[in-house]
Amino acid sequence: MSPKTRAYLEKLYQLLEKMPEDERLDAIREIESHIAEGMAGGQSEDAILARLGDPRVLAKAYRSEYIMEKGPARSFKDVMIMVGFYCTTGLLSIMVIPVLATLAGGFGFSAVLVFIAGLLRTLGVTGIQMNLGPVEVPTEWSMVVSTIVGGIVGGIAYVSWRGLRLYMSFLSASYKKVLPGRRAM
Repeated sequence: MSPKTRAYLEKLYQLLEKMPEDERLDAIREIESHIAEGMAGGQSEDAILARLGDPRVLAKAYRSEYIMEKGPARSFKDVMIMVGFYCTTGLLSIMVIPVLATLAGGFGFSAVLVFIAGLLRTLGVTGIQMNLGPVEVPTEWSMVVSTIVGGIVGGIAYVSWRGLRLYMSFLSASYKKVLPGRRAM
């Protein structure tokens, strides 16, 4: 292995430091194999390394694939790592992900509070006011109004959450295209 290839693989290995060791080694072996196959096929080392691109972009793609493959078994920490990863992938992500996450969380929490307030007001808890413009909602209608308003607010939270998931899936698919086994040689 040439010093240039060794330096590329070492840089990639360092950039994959947050992944488990076996996953890091698998990624390095995959890239090493890709380089060896290309050279055996008559391609120059420089051409292969140029096609692989910047090791930072390749490392992001491997980290993205690793996080996304965990599927529903993701922990809260994994989700936060994934959000951090996507927030660092571009200016649009820095704006879109936090906005959608805040909308989903804020509106979801508000939907629950509106429903609970309607339930408590219906059960006779005083001090909870419900107004539709200048008109106060009668106590016996509190549950119906809070269910409707909570449904609307919850719907906004759900649409924001779905948008966030779709955007993150789109980014993952984009980064997977960067990985050598997923694109045309």
